[in-house]
Amino acid sequence: MGEKVVNLDSRFKSREVNEAIQEQIDKKSKMYVSDFKRFKKYAAQQGIELSFEALEKYLLHTIKTGLKISTFNRRSASVKHFLVNVLGQTESDEQKKRIALLRQKYNDIQYVEQKQVSGQVAQPKHEVMAMIDKLDTRAKAITLFNLITACRPSEMVAIQVKHIDLKNRSVNVYLKKQKEWHTKRLTLEVVNVLKEYIASNRLDSESYLVGKVDKHNNYTSVQVSDIAYRKSIHKWLGFAPYTLRKTQVSAMHEAGADLATIAKQSGHKNLETINKHYLSVNDKTIDKYL
Repeated sequence: MGEKVVNLDSRFKSREVNEAIQEQIDKKSKMYVSDFKRFKKYAAQQGIELSFEALEKYLLHTIKTGLKISTFNRRSASVKHFLVNVLGQTESDEQKKRIALLRQKYNDIQYVEQKQVSGQVAQPKHEVMAMIDKLDTRAKAITLFNLITACRPSEMVAIQVKHIDLKNRSVNVYLKKQKEWHTKRLTLEVVNVLKEYIASNRLDSESYLVGKVDKHNNYTSVQVSDIAYRKSIHKWLGFAPYTLRKTQVSAMHEAGADLATIAKQSGHKNLETINKHYLSVNDKTIDKYL
């Protein structure tokens, strides 16, 4: 009788792969946990088990209580993640179809207004620049960099000094949404402010651009959360970081840049997204021709 040979190296590799996969699942679970708690509370109130059938009822409840389509989308993704990855349930093709049909109710006349999404409004760039100029070295470097690069919060917190090429006035940014690297341009003003910030805080190549500081203004190189970053921008400027992104996109458009040029700097993959969700929020361009 032959002995069964166990490839230990293969077993360890599989464990490594499994751990990597579990790490990604855990990240999403952490991100979605608050939405799943709301779903559990709803299911308990209704006296129903946690399942895809319960999710259908929850999503219909979401529509009928006047919540936006963006909330529907977030709840759907969050609860599905937990049902599949935590509770071990399987979503059938029929269930996918039923949830997609539920989402179409937002096209019904009584719910169509819930499809409206009101985002952050672009501000006059010269006013934002004036606000930034009054900040301390760190805040000025971060906010000016964010404005000119039109980065998303998730991109800003991941940028390290090694990604920035001061000599060639550019930065390599990992676009989390598109899952790819993208090069953006920097102005001479941004480069000079960054040099001052890097020198004054003794940042090295591995240091995070944002990082964090304590109450004594001592810098620590750590990747902060998107939420922490939003709070910092709001503290410094009084508005959300997406306002910086929209302000830069609108300013480039007003200066005569075409959509392809704007997309190159902002990192948008779809030109229609810029036209529909960014340029339409700024009425000044229309006002010029009235």
